[in-house]
Amino acid sequence: MGTSSTWQNILQQVLKIPGEQQRIAVAIGLSQMTLTRWAKGESNPQRPHLTRLVQVIQPALRDALLEALEDSYQDIHSWLKDDSSEYIPSEFIAQLLSVRTTTTDSLRFWRISDMILKQILAQLDPNQLGMAVTLVQCMPPSERHGNKIRSMRERAGRGTFPWTADLEPMALFLGMESLAGYAVEARRIVNTDDLTKEKLLPTYGTDFEASASAHPILLGGYIAGCLAASSTQIGYFTQQRQSLLVAFSNLASLAFDKEEFYDPKLLELRVMPTPKYQRPILNDFRLRVSKLLTTATHQRTRMSNTEAEQKVWIDIEEKLLSLPDEAYEH
Repeated sequence: MGTSSTWQNILQQVLKIPGEQQRIAVAIGLSQMTLTRWAKGESNPQRPHLTRLVQVIQPALRDALLEALEDSYQDIHSWLKDDSSEYIPSEFIAQLLSVRTTTTDSLRFWRISDMILKQILAQLDPNQLGMAVTLVQCMPPSERHGNKIRSMRERAGRGTFPWTADLEPMALFLGMESLAGYAVEARRIVNTDDLTKEKLLPTYGTDFEASASAHPILLGGYIAGCLAASSTQIGYFTQQRQSLLVAFSNLASLAFDKEEFYDPKLLELRVMPTPKYQRPILNDFRLRVSKLLTTATHQRTRMSNTEAEQKVWIDIEEKLLSLPDEAYEH
């Protein structure tokens, strides 16, 4: 599928893949004959059907299709960008409040955060162009360092291709070197349209990030962390999308316990090590929790899994902040 192919040529090739014609027809809600007519140039799709075609085609073929579509539909990218809802559905908010009031303390964070992250992707990336959303939580103030908050931890995350669906295994500690850290320190939404050109805001992008936005999670002036989002598209976070992100971060406050919100005066974020230095330490997390629980059992000390995990996270934070200087060079 060369760059000179028309979008109809590309669609013809796609429809030859076993099972694809039926899958795409069902996903768009049209007959297979209609897809054949599009591919042959006998009819042209309406705008909603065209944006849906881009959304449901195999991710590996999407860029080639989009490039070819630009010749016939110059506004195709703006169509895709404008396809997000302006408001959070009232049905979703009602369901979220129901979960908040009926879920046990131990499960509350995971159930609420999962609901919110999935809804964000559904509304902010309906065409699955590529987005990652993460709930970032402030680490508890460190008694060893003046009772200050020195870092944050990515606690839950969801993504669409090229990111994985569950981002929790990729979670890192973040500090003042990150956009999330800047949002928490500034206590307002921050946005960067092009990570390759950004010089004013502290950012370091992953392989897929082109633009990013973050907003703190607040309650009565106290802060628990932030909601961060990244896109594969430059300039993706329009004012409308930023407004939605603010609304979702307000809802995210429902996932946290009251004692997880801190006075902003306690914030003294440090620069955290690069992923290269964090990964080997973070990979030992489960093993360290298991050892701690085993030790507690042998010593006949009562310790819950949650308590063990929190202690290990605090130990890991301390270890990360004591690494040599080259670990912090972003």
